[in-house]
Amino acid sequence: MNRTGLLRLMLCLPLLTLLLSGCWDDRELNELGITSGSAYDWEDNQWKATYQVINPSSGSSGMGGSGGGSTSSPPFLTFTVKGKTIMEAVERTNLTSTREMFFSHSRITVIGRSLAEQGISQLIDMFLRKQDARETVFVFLSEGDAGEILDQLMQMTKNQGAGIQLMIEQESKLLSYYPGIRLYQLAMALSSESGSAVLPEILLTGPQTMDEISETGVTDLPSRLALGRLGVIKGDTFAGWLSQQQAFGLSFLTGTVDSATIAFASRPSVSDKLDASFILQNSATTVRPVWAKDHYVMDVNVKGAGVLTELGSVIDLNDRKAIREMEESLEQRVLELMKNSWAEVQRLGADITGFAVRIHRSDPKRWKQIKQEKSWDRVFQELEIRPRVSLKIERTGLSNKSFKSVQQE
Repeated sequence: MNRTGLLRLMLCLPLLTLLLSGCWDDRELNELGITSGSAYDWEDNQWKATYQVINPSSGSSGMGGSGGGSTSSPPFLTFTVKGKTIMEAVERTNLTSTREMFFSHSRITVIGRSLAEQGISQLIDMFLRKQDARETVFVFLSEGDAGEILDQLMQMTKNQGAGIQLMIEQESKLLSYYPGIRLYQLAMALSSESGSAVLPEILLTGPQTMDEISETGVTDLPSRLALGRLGVIKGDTFAGWLSQQQAFGLSFLTGTVDSATIAFASRPSVSDKLDASFILQNSATTVRPVWAKDHYVMDVNVKGAGVLTELGSVIDLNDRKAIREMEESLEQRVLELMKNSWAEVQRLGADITGFAVRIHRSDPKRWKQIKQEKSWDRVFQELEIRPRVSLKIERTGLSNKSFKSVQQE
C-alpha cells in the first residue's frame, strides 16, 4: 500500500467507528431501581414525589407469589423526595437510594388534590418529554396525600402498581363507572376543544395504611385500596368531583359503557323499590348537535340490550307486556342517571362530555366564531341535552318465573 492509500485508510477509520452499534447510556440491571408506580403532591410550595420501587431482595411471598424468597421483606420500597422541579426531586433519590430510578416499567401514577389544585401541565410535560417515562401509565387522583396510596400493600398481588392497573381495567370492562385514563389520553383531552378531562379517584377504605407484610396475613384487611369518585380537571386544575352514580351517567353520555349492571324497579306502577338487576351486554351512544335559534341542543341516543339476572317481584316473564314495563323502567333509570350527571357537569362548567369536539366537527363555521370570541364557557352553560334511551331485555335467564311467583302458587 502506497503512502496515499495508507493516509486514506487512517482518515476512514474514525468514520467507520460511527457505524458501530452500542448504547451511550447503557446501565446494568443491578444498578437500576425499577419503579412500578409514582405519586405527586404539592407541599411547602414545592414538588413532593413518591416512587414505588420493586424490591429485588423480596423474591416470592405469600401475597400471590410462589416459591422461595423472604416473606418478611416487602415486595416494594417507597422513596419520597422534594424539589422545586420534578426532576430535581427525582435526582434527590440518589441521595437516599443505592439505585438510579428507572421509569420505563411504571404502571400507574397518582396525583394528589394539593397538586391538582396548583395545575398538572408541568407534570404532563415531564412525562411526555423524559426519555424513560411512560406516557401509557394509568393516572389516578387522590383526595389526600398521593404518596400514602403507594405504601398500601395488596393481597393476591405482589406488584401493587400492576394490581391497581388490573383494578381499573377490570372495572372499565365489567362496571363502566370509570374510564381507565392513561397519561397520553389525559394530555389529549386537556389539549382538545373541550379542554377538560376526568380521573378516577383512588383511596384507602380505612384509617390506616397497611404497609407491613405481617398485616396482610389475614383474610380481610381493615384498609384496602378502592376506586371512589370521578375527579374533574378543567384546563389543568381540579374542578370538582362526580359521585359514582354521576360518573355512571357520564359513561352513558359519552358512550364509554362496555358492560354494566343496572338496578331498577321491576314493577314501577306498584313500587319504586329497586328489586331487579339487568346486565347491559352491548350498548351504543350517538350524539348529534342541533342549533336551536340561540343555543345548542345535544340529541343523545342510547341503545342497548342485555339479560335479566335478578328479580324480586311476582311477574310472569311470558307476558310481553310485563317485559315491556321492565324495559321502560330500565330506560327511565338510565335517563335519570344521565340527567343527574349532566346537571353536575354543567354546574362545574367543565366539558368532560366532549361536546365541543362534536360541535367543531359538525358545525366548523360556528365553532370558529365561538373560538374567536372565546365564548365556549358561556355556550356550554346554555347548552341542553335531549336524551333518549332504548333498552331491550333479550333474555330472562334460566327461569320464566321469579322465585316469589313460585312461592305464591
